Amino acid sequence: MRCFVACWPDDATRARLDHAARDAHQRYPGTRRVRGHNLHLTLAFIGELPSTKAHEAVRALGHLSTDAFDWRIDHVGCFDRARVMWAGGPPEARLTQLAERVREELKTLQIRFDEKRFAAHVTLLRDVPVQRPHGSGDLVDPIEPFMWPIREPVLVVSERDAQGATLYRPLQPHEI
Repeated sequence: MRCFVACWPDDATRARLDHAARDAHQRYPGTRRVRGHNLHLTLAFIGELPSTKAHEAVRALGHLSTDAFDWRIDHVGCFDRARVMWAGGPPEARLTQLAERVREELKTLQIRFDEKRFAAHVTLLRDVPVQRPHGSGDLVDPIEPFMWPIREPVLVVSERDAQGATLYRPLQPHEI
C-alpha cells in the first residue's frame, strides 16, 4: 500500500479548500487541480507500506492523543521548484508539534518516511508554470481567511479509481 499520514479536513474545510483550488485553477487553467475529495495536509509521507505495518500505524495513530485546535488558512502560494500551488497559514506551533509526534511514532514503529522538513500546506494545483525569475522566492497571495479544525492524524492510502485517477482514502482499523 502507498501511504502517508495526514490531517483530513471536515466537510466545511474541504469546501473552502476546494473553492480556493477552483479560484487558483481559473488563474492557471493549464494546471492539474487536486480533486476536492483528495485535499489534505500531509504530516509524513511514507510510500509503500506492508499491511502489517499499516495496521500498527493505524492503531498507534488512534492512540496518539492530541487536543483539537484550529489552523488559520489565509493565503495561497507557489513552490516554484515543485511547481505546485498551495493553501496555508501562519506557522502554527501545535501543527508542527503534531507532525513531530507523528514522525516520532513512525520511528518507534520502524516505519520509514520522507524526513524532509515539515512545511504546513495543502496542495491545490500541480504543474504550475514558473513565472518569476529563478531565485526570486515563492509567490504568496492573501485569500479570505478561514479556520481548519485540526483533529487526529490518520493513515491515508493512495489508490487508483476505475478511471485510473488517484484516490486518497483514510484507512480504518477494521480494513487492515
